[in-house]
Amino acid sequence: MSGFDGATAPASTGPDGLGLVPLRRLLIAGPRLDLAIEPGDRVAVVPGTAVRAGELLVERIRDPHLVDGGAPADEPVSPGEWVAAGEHRRGGASAAGELLLVARGRLRLVAGSHPDRLEAPVRGQVIGVRPGAAVELAVDGVGFAANELLGDPVRGRLVILPAEGDTRPALDVNLAGMIVAFPGRVDAETLIRARAMGIHGAVVVSLAERERRALAESEARQRAGLHRLAPFGVLLLDGDLRRPLAGPFAAILAALSGREVGLAAEPPLLVAGRSIEGLPVPAADRVRLRGGPDVGAEGRWLGPAGPRRFTPGIQVEAGLVETDDGRLLVVPLGDIERFG
Repeated sequence: MSGFDGATAPASTGPDGLGLVPLRRLLIAGPRLDLAIEPGDRVAVVPGTAVRAGELLVERIRDPHLVDGGAPADEPVSPGEWVAAGEHRRGGASAAGELLLVARGRLRLVAGSHPDRLEAPVRGQVIGVRPGAAVELAVDGVGFAANELLGDPVRGRLVILPAEGDTRPALDVNLAGMIVAFPGRVDAETLIRARAMGIHGAVVVSLAERERRALAESEARQRAGLHRLAPFGVLLLDGDLRRPLAGPFAAILAALSGREVGLAAEPPLLVAGRSIEGLPVPAADRVRLRGGPDVGAEGRWLGPAGPRRFTPGIQVEAGLVETDDGRLLVVPLGDIERFG
């Protein structure tokens, strides 16, 4: 998946037309995660295994390469299976790795060293293993839906940093091993510095394309290095468009602050080993403007406003919104979202 925002539009609009507004799901009870793996990675669990947060799921391969595993023995072996040294072959070949294919009567294995660990970001149960693709994990807890995860699945205690406006937020070595949430603006340099300090992950509102490229280049340099830093993930709540932190987002992060949480990529979620009950849910008519000149403004849905003409002369269906500061706005339906 490239992103996830849970946007749906129910068929029934209701008497106040609220169903016309796209719904963004925030909380998901018992989500299922796909934790990506590559050919050659050695899976340490089987379907049905109950795992705790931080438990080893996969030994990840570094510098994978194809090796000749020798001629197969009479005992059959299937692609995707792990072949130990000397196993399932004639001639005493010693190479070990994941079987990719059998070509011209020879085993072709993906091999390499295994210095990296893929750990469970939250407690749950392994419900499937797809060799070379993913480990499927059913979460025993709740997921907070986001837009995208950059980097690796990680876990740590959630700490919310104070908003610093347009200045760079202060980071402290005491945050090592934690996942930090940035309520305000953040740049790639701050995130790279956070990783170097041992912080496991970050939750940010958005990240511009230029900052993404800088972060990706830093990640590529780390992967090429002899001594890598620990895995690091950046969870984007709103993608690449700059917006203020939405009130419902802030309320959920505050409720999870201080708890052990994890960041996952497929789908992109902040996951926690707790029930969904007790977490803050916004009012049904609570909406936010996700586009237009008042982007980021929040308020209350008052009802449909019918077809209206907006700059540059396009006529579309609109809605009436009363913002928190008392303004009445007529907004295109495509620029409004509600939460659930």
